[in-house]
Amino acid sequence: MKISIITITARTNHPYTGRSDLELFEPTVDSLKVQTMKGSDFEWIIVDYLYEERKDYFKDLKLPFHVKHIPSAPNLWHDVGLPGVCTQYNKGIIYADGELLYFSGDGYIFLPDFCEKLWNYHKQGYIPLVWYFFDNTFVTENDVTFGSPINYKKAYPSETEIPPIPYNICGYNGKRITTEHRPLVAFKNNMFYKASWEWWFCCSGAPLEVLLKINGFDQRFDGDRMLLDCDVGSRLQLAGYNNFALFKDLFTIRPRLNIGNWNENLQKDTISIKCNLPFIYWSRNFNHYVANDHENVEDDIKWSKEEYCAKQCIIRESCKTNHTYQYPFEHKEGYGHNCYKKWFDYWKSHLVKINLSEERNKRIEGNEKYKKGTFI
Repeated sequence: MKISIITITARTNHPYTGRSDLELFEPTVDSLKVQTMKGSDFEWIIVDYLYEERKDYFKDLKLPFHVKHIPSAPNLWHDVGLPGVCTQYNKGIIYADGELLYFSGDGYIFLPDFCEKLWNYHKQGYIPLVWYFFDNTFVTENDVTFGSPINYKKAYPSETEIPPIPYNICGYNGKRITTEHRPLVAFKNNMFYKASWEWWFCCSGAPLEVLLKINGFDQRFDGDRMLLDCDVGSRLQLAGYNNFALFKDLFTIRPRLNIGNWNENLQKDTISIKCNLPFIYWSRNFNHYVANDHENVEDDIKWSKEEYCAKQCIIRESCKTNHTYQYPFEHKEGYGHNCYKKWFDYWKSHLVKINLSEERNKRIEGNEKYKKGTFI
């Protein structure tokens, strides 16, 4: 197997702005069906918070590629309605059989040569980063969407340099799009950009062997969403894998999502627990690139407060004044921002060790714990 595309979702079934007819998985399925890479060479792994509600979705679909649709449960953060993103991605790694892993959220669209290009850049020795843009085909001025105000731009910074990208997938056509910030910086003069570890977002790839070496995503970041992907980039770099690059012709497409279509099982208000930035620099300070290898975080917390927040953070003085609810590190009860001490205590008392290589071997050996899921 060449590539494992790992998608995590907690999204309800019809989330697309202006497309109440379109099911959650449809755009991705339709785009993967027409990949120029042979279907036997890649797989799509969906780690699904709502697995029990749609576990038969792939049952009768005759697809030319492999699908592994698996439940995100057990996930101690999902149990209380908060994001457990690192735990979800780690479960995807346990089920992956590709040489190269590519991580994404739900609802992404891929052009037909996406997998081929991703694989080719990997074989050239790069850690391939993938930029993205939002397709606004079905968005109107009255729609409530993520990322406002909507400022329509072409997919490339210069409209005269390369013509618009031709595609039509589920009716999305790329004629009105909004570009994320990286290509506007990276591709002013070239097709290739040598990037730093900070740009390893969750639209990026890395070899399975390497991700097992760093033991995947750091589950200390769970409970909220911030910086967990950049942390992977940091620890990849610490482990000696730093050939990060963006390519002008390697991107993915995101249909707009309706923020009013909320999963009632998740807490709508974002809960504020901790500042995740110290974790990245804890790893860098101690040259510690392996995640999830110790349970006692008291020393980590002490270092975060006394060394990083008090001495190293470049915004520490501003944070003391303007973000008193979070300085230092631990978010405090009663300061707004939905801070509750119970969630910090919950986080601190629910961290566990996990070895992804050992877990993956159990799955390969047929352990009953890993039997549940639809496999095509």
